[in-house]
Amino acid sequence: MSEAGIWAIDPSSKEKIFIKYSELETDVKKKLLKPIGGFVFPAGAFIALPLPEVPFYIKDLLPMRGKIEIFAPPKTGKSFLCLQIARCIAAGEPLLGLQTKQGRVLYVQFELGEEVLQNRMLSTGKEYDDVYVGTAFDMKLDSEAGRKKLLRAVDAVEPKVLILDPFYKAISGDENEAIDVLDILDFLDSDIIEAYGCSVIIIHHSGKDESKRGRGSSVLEDWVDSYISMKRTTRDNEDLKIKLKPVFLRHAPLWDEGITADFRNYEFVQVAADLSVKLQVENYVKKNGVSRDVTVKEIFAVGIGSNT
Repeated sequence: MSEAGIWAIDPSSKEKIFIKYSELETDVKKKLLKPIGGFVFPAGAFIALPLPEVPFYIKDLLPMRGKIEIFAPPKTGKSFLCLQIARCIAAGEPLLGLQTKQGRVLYVQFELGEEVLQNRMLSTGKEYDDVYVGTAFDMKLDSEAGRKKLLRAVDAVEPKVLILDPFYKAISGDENEAIDVLDILDFLDSDIIEAYGCSVIIIHHSGKDESKRGRGSSVLEDWVDSYISMKRTTRDNEDLKIKLKPVFLRHAPLWDEGITADFRNYEFVQVAADLSVKLQVENYVKKNGVSRDVTVKEIFAVGIGSNT
């Protein structure tokens, strides 16, 4: 396929010449390559547009103007994780081993009072430069008043990332009805993401069956770029340990294993994960060059797995 370009008149010879887009200076491209019909481009011109590299505010998970849903059962530390996400992005620090790009963050909390939220932030002993927080028990994003309230805050802060925690408190309609959920998602698309170039992180609860996905309508799952499960891996009477694992990623391959983290000093700290039985078997086969069927007895003999 030939490279796209434009025809022009050579000022010296007065002859028509073909100039490839790749041969043009960046400033010339910006002036020359304009949309037609308001927002569309010929494919060749679109590919040649001098656009900046897409920043990921969280590597592979949250691109510029992207969106994430993190879903988890109650008492899993979701709000603590939100504060940590906000702090790490605002500082440009790694988040549980994932590279971040620095950007201002607005964290809107729908469940915790100001005193509780403040106490949690003080407990970490961390700095929250370029993080903005607010509590809003009555802000429903499917109401005109709620939308105006959020837009006023976004307009004042101009965040690169907006965190909404939790989703079910931001909707007055039925979270199981696609039309009610879509009403909020359309608002976020047009009035937040498109208008402010802002990325959005939504925190949501798991359904009654925690082995399945987030509760409510599946349109929320369809809408996001990254759909992430957060599960507690310890009992209620034990120190909190969690596992974060994407159910799907739109911009990167799925991980073989999730991120395992301990809750220490009011933030999560990544720890080495115990490999799943599946990966232990795969490693055993690779290490020993096995090219035949492996028996259960053989696997047990090397200490992998159990009768359960």
